Amino acid sequence: MESKPKDQMAFSGRLALTCKYGENGYQVPAALYEGGSADPLSLDKFRIVAGTEPSYNNLCDLDRLLQTVTHIAATFEVNRGKAPFIAVGVKHGNSCGAAVGENPAEVARKMIMGDPLAIFGGLVMVNCTVTEEVAEALVGFGMPEGQRRILDGIIAPAFDESATGLFQRKGDKCRLLANPALASLGKASLDISPRYRYVRGGFLAQPNYTCILDLNDPELKKSGQATRQQEDDMLIAKAIGDTSNSNTITIVKNGQLIGNGVGQQARVRGAKLALNLVTYCGHDAKGASASSDSFFPFTDGVEVLAGAGIKAIMSTSGSVKDKDVIKFCEDKGIALYLIPDKKGRGFFGH
Repeated sequence: MESKPKDQMAFSGRLALTCKYGENGYQVPAALYEGGSADPLSLDKFRIVAGTEPSYNNLCDLDRLLQTVTHIAATFEVNRGKAPFIAVGVKHGNSCGAAVGENPAEVARKMIMGDPLAIFGGLVMVNCTVTEEVAEALVGFGMPEGQRRILDGIIAPAFDESATGLFQRKGDKCRLLANPALASLGKASLDISPRYRYVRGGFLAQPNYTCILDLNDPELKKSGQATRQQEDDMLIAKAIGDTSNSNTITIVKNGQLIGNGVGQQARVRGAKLALNLVTYCGHDAKGASASSDSFFPFTDGVEVLAGAGIKAIMSTSGSVKDKDVIKFCEDKGIALYLIPDKKGRGFFGH
C-alpha cells in the first residue's frame, strides 16, 4: 500500500566533518552533517585510519560506493545464500571496476584490471580486511616495474598495519577509511531511508533504491537459459547498472566488470560505449553477460551486444518492441531475462 507524502518535512544535523571545499574549490564552506542515524553504514561511522580527511567529492563517491556494494551483496545473499568478497572502484560516482570472488587479493586484481586507466585516482571499497597482499594488488598489480598506482582512497572493514604504508602518497592524499560493518554485508545492509535532493526553492523526497533481482521471482520471464556463471554475471551487472547514472548498459564476464556504459541519452549508445570500453581495456565480450537499467525501446541495443558475442542479457520489460527484442535474442541464441519495468527499473542518479 502506497503512503502519501508528508505535509511538512524539516532537516537537522550535527557537524561531523569539515571539508576543505565542496565540489569545486570556490564552494566554501562545505561539510558533512550527521542526522543521528543508527545505521552502522552512515557516513559519519567511517573512521580515518590514515591520510587526510575525505573531500566533499570523496564523500559523494563513498555514498555511491555503498549503494553499489550493498546491492551486490544483497543480490548474492538473495540468490546464492551469501555475499562473496567484493571490490568496487568508482570515478565520479560510477563504477569503473568491480569484481567478486572467493579470494580477496584476486578480487582486487580483477577489479583493478577491469579499467586500469579509469581507476587511476579513483576511490575503492572492499568488504574484506586489507592485508599486505590486497594492498599490493591495488597499488602494484599491472603497473610497470618500480611504479605505483595512485588512488584517492580505500574503504574497508579494517587494515592490517603492514598494508597501510603501501598507500602513502605525497601530502597524505590517499585516504584510508575503516568501518567494521563492511565485513558483514547482505540484504539487511541496503539503505532503506528516504532519499532527498535539493532543488531550487526546496527539495525532492522519494523512497530509496532497494530493488534486488531474485532469479526465482515468478514475474521474471526467461527466454532461453543462461549458465550459472552467466546468471552470476547478470546479477553483478544489474547491481552495478542500477546504481550508475542512467542510461546504462553494464557488461560483466567471469565475475569482473569489463564495461560500464553510463549516462547515455540513448540506450544503444550505452551499449556501444560499454563495448568500446571492453575493447579499449583489452577484454573480450564473447560469452559475457549484460544488463540494461531499463527496457530496450528498439532492437538496436541488443543487436550491438549480440554482434560482440554477448550471450546473456538482463533487462526490464515494458517496451512496445519487447516481442521484437525477444525474437531477436531467440534467433541469436541469447538468454534474455526480463523483469517488469515498474518493478525492476534501475534509473539511478538523474
